[in-house]
Amino acid sequence: MRRRPRGRRSGLYYLATEAELTVAELTKEGVKGDGDIHVGTMHRFKGLEYQRLAIVGARDGVVPRASVVQRYRDTDPRRLAREELKARSLLLAAATRARDTLRISWYDRQSPYLPR
Repeated sequence: MRRRPRGRRSGLYYLATEAELTVAELTKEGVKGDGDIHVGTMHRFKGLEYQRLAIVGARDGVVPRASVVQRYRDTDPRRLAREELKARSLLLAAATRARDTLRISWYDRQSPYLPR
């Protein structure tokens, strides 16, 4: 069964229609659908394990979020440090969900939390 993802521009939609892969969405309630590829946010992968895992879009401005950095850079440096630590920890937790193979991709500038 092929799951029809929401929104023509979503990654799920692209994987299912253009790449012709079977996808399942990883939600708060668990896996939604029966696709071979599970797609979700880094938060959703905590506590799970996958043989192969790809973290896509790990770019500066996303990890950590540019809006968070801008909000706290000048007004609350302690809060900024906590938020940056949370973002770094989340990326690490997501990366450790891969048992055999991990691929991380980004465009433009990679996240400052990735090795150069």
